[in-house]
Amino acid sequence: MRILTTHLRLVVAVIAVIFGSATATVAQTVRWDPPGGQLGFNQVSELALVFENCEPDSLPRLPPVDGLAFLGQPSQSSQTEIVNFNITRRFSYVYSVRPSKRTNINIPAFEVQTDKGKVSVPAAAYTVGQATVGSTGLAIDDVAKARLTTPETTYWAGEVFPVTFTLDVVRRHFNALATTVDWPSTPLLTEDWSKPDLGEIRIGNENHVIAKQTTRAIAREPGALNLSPASQLINLVVGMTGFGFFSQPSIEQRLIASAPLELTIKPLPPAPADFAKAVGQFSLVSKIVPTTAAVGEPVTWTLELSGTGNWPDIAGLPARDVSSDFQVVQPKSKRTMKDNALFEGTLSEDVVLVPTRPGTYRLGPVRYTYFDAQSGAYKTLTTDVVTVTVTGAGLPASAPQSAAGPIQFSLTPPASTLAPAPALPTPVPPAPPEKLPRDPLAGPQSGFIPWRSPGLAWLGAAAFALPVLAVWLGLATRRSRATDPQRRRREACAELAAVLAEMRDGGGIKPGLLRRWQQHAAILWEIGHAAPAPRLLHACVARLNQDGASTWATLWEESDRALHGPPAPLPPDWLRRAEGALQAVRVPGWPLLSLFAPRNLLPFLTLIAVVLAVPVAGSADDADAAYRRGDFAAAEKGWRETVTAAPSDWVARHNLGLTLAQQDRWGEAAAHWTSAFLLNPRAEATRWDLALGLQYSGFAPPELVEFSRGEGRYALARLASPGEWQLMVVVASLLLAAAAILWLLRGYRLGKTWTRPASIATCVLALLLFVAATFSLKTYGALARPDAVLVWKQSVLRSIPTEADTSQKTSPLSPGSIALTDKTFLGWSRLVFSGGQTGWVRSGELVPLYR
Repeated sequence: MRILTTHLRLVVAVIAVIFGSATATVAQTVRWDPPGGQLGFNQVSELALVFENCEPDSLPRLPPVDGLAFLGQPSQSSQTEIVNFNITRRFSYVYSVRPSKRTNINIPAFEVQTDKGKVSVPAAAYTVGQATVGSTGLAIDDVAKARLTTPETTYWAGEVFPVTFTLDVVRRHFNALATTVDWPSTPLLTEDWSKPDLGEIRIGNENHVIAKQTTRAIAREPGALNLSPASQLINLVVGMTGFGFFSQPSIEQRLIASAPLELTIKPLPPAPADFAKAVGQFSLVSKIVPTTAAVGEPVTWTLELSGTGNWPDIAGLPARDVSSDFQVVQPKSKRTMKDNALFEGTLSEDVVLVPTRPGTYRLGPVRYTYFDAQSGAYKTLTTDVVTVTVTGAGLPASAPQSAAGPIQFSLTPPASTLAPAPALPTPVPPAPPEKLPRDPLAGPQSGFIPWRSPGLAWLGAAAFALPVLAVWLGLATRRSRATDPQRRRREACAELAAVLAEMRDGGGIKPGLLRRWQQHAAILWEIGHAAPAPRLLHACVARLNQDGASTWATLWEESDRALHGPPAPLPPDWLRRAEGALQAVRVPGWPLLSLFAPRNLLPFLTLIAVVLAVPVAGSADDADAAYRRGDFAAAEKGWRETVTAAPSDWVARHNLGLTLAQQDRWGEAAAHWTSAFLLNPRAEATRWDLALGLQYSGFAPPELVEFSRGEGRYALARLASPGEWQLMVVVASLLLAAAAILWLLRGYRLGKTWTRPASIATCVLALLLFVAATFSLKTYGALARPDAVLVWKQSVLRSIPTEADTSQKTSPLSPGSIALTDKTFLGWSRLVFSGGQTGWVRSGELVPLYR
């Protein structure tokens, strides 16, 4: 034994030496994986920087690579491999890359700092080929194309012109737009791109999604322009992963680029001396208020320029001539641009004139010269001359230093000689009085001590469940007894005992009592014939009681002979034999478990289903016919009636949204599509509707956007509706109750060998179901509340439900807001938001998601 132990120690020592020497001789390397090959043009691929037997001190600084874009931060991975006692440890940075040129790509060699010192990374070379869409073998140009176009190819310098970016994608491969349009438009000056305008057309045998986005631009300098292509990342469906109910589309992200855009910018013709550098279409308005004033009273002269043109190059308004009899307050300009617009706006300038002496003065005209790009000529806008009359009465005003000639001023006049106005003190509101104790209240008035949350929840559940359960079981018991098929047999058995007792106590067997005996005997043995033959009676009795068939047939035959045959008395022992036969009968009692049968426990489900289905069918059929013939207003009316009668009908919600969308009422359509999705989130139609509504409605609540994407926890939550998840909580509770019952049976030694594993499996299943349901309900949040509503249009949240009181506090209410309603009042609904904010809004501006 000692020799064997010595040999084992020697073997272990040899293995350790070999293992240590093997690991000590492993070299450290850093390389690209793959080290070469082909990348798809504009296709996102992955390149890994692999560290073998070493790790980087920090994120490596990569050399610049012409034609290859590294996207975002890299992900990390590590692994350990043991082969023939050789240990290899690998640490990798995985980069997402996208070739942006159709030329060969070379990543030059460089060094990185590792925990083993500096290590050189060898160069890597790649070719760039045509990218294919997944495993379809189709080139990206066969699936998606982009165009960058303008209505014309020649424009004036400074002229505003539209630019359209159009995506054409095969419908079966289109998933969603991933980013906005990226266009390096230098030297053009451009506005932001508009929201995508999605449409669908059929080209050949394929449906194509057409996405158009527009902007406006100007070129400040003349010449020939060769503008860079515009591009946009899109998500393409390249296949399906999973199977059946768990299948999901496989998505690839591709950059779709247009061809370059070539334009010719013409120089403006020779300009007049008063040209204001404005190119476009403009209007000029002059207003003077008042036209009659006293000396010292201010007169306001407003000049307003509005229109579409090269606003970034417009410096200001033209100068105005005013008599030296006026003191002039330095004018201030106000530039107001249209929302998200760079080339459409208004420039206004208010000048305050203070007359110093009475008289009649002519103000204007004011002239403004601009270049009209549509007509290709210069035009001059001229305002009307306004006469201002100044009377002698009024506030005193000092005369200016010089009265020679008119005063000319503009947006950038020379420094004013007027004395600066005195500085006003900082406003300080008076301090409110300190709070004092109030008057005592009359008592006593006891309050309730609050329960802890778990206790209150259990008390509420018991207060609801116990009375309902008691009444429900009582009604089910009553119905079960009434519908018991053995009830009439038990009653007939009792009547037979009473008839026989009356025969014995009455001193004889009278014909009337004998007929009653036959009547109840026929009910007892379920004989439907009025005058059964002994053979029929024997068969009926044998069917229910094999042992007493002959006895009952003989008794019936003897009674029948006594009633309908020649006068003859019954055998003396007939009554004794009848009582013995009755005592031998065993009619089944009322089965307790029958009260849990669906016909007894839930007798009203069929009635409810019929009542709910009745008012819906007719209007839905009419609305469908109206929609198909293009009468969308009539279809909307029919489906709105259906939704009112059955708010939980998600199909009607879906159809109503279609009619509203056909009438360009996208906000209300998106709200009804949201309701349809919440009622049936698994349906492909409701998922498509939700995505479409969010694209066109102008609002995008974060929770709805995430449900439309269906990623992460939202993928689990949308496997069932909020109502179904709540039902799953109930089912989980029932499973836990079943597991507890199995444990009790095991504890009382009434269970079988399978009781314990069955209870454990049931408990685990219940817990998993409970966790999934509560997690999903938390993901739905306010959308899981039955009183949830969606604001589908721009509105105003008011403190009180009226529009007459203009002094009340109000707040703008954005479309897409999700809230709860707790009360209504004369066409108003009160909203409750997650932060506790409340307010009133018109009920017509809301769409209840479940009611």
